[in-house]
Amino acid sequence: MASAWLDHVKKTMGEMKGQPFKDVLKAAAKTYKKMASPDGSKSAKRKSTKRKSTKRKSTKRKSTKRKSTKK
Repeated sequence: MASAWLDHVKKTMGEMKGQPFKDVLKAAAKTYKKMASPDGSKSAKRKSTKRKSTKRKSTKRKSTKRKSTKK
């Protein structure tokens, strides 16, 4: 079974034959209505989870200064 969004996009594609897919998606986004969730709110909300950053912190190396040899 396809999701409600995919069903809506397919229906919109049928109505907009000959149009680029990008335009079909934009039109479908404007007319799509999310279904009500079981608890009665208008849209289903997902729990947001914090994601760990994928960037690694660079470790700073101690610079080794050369001692100057003055004559």
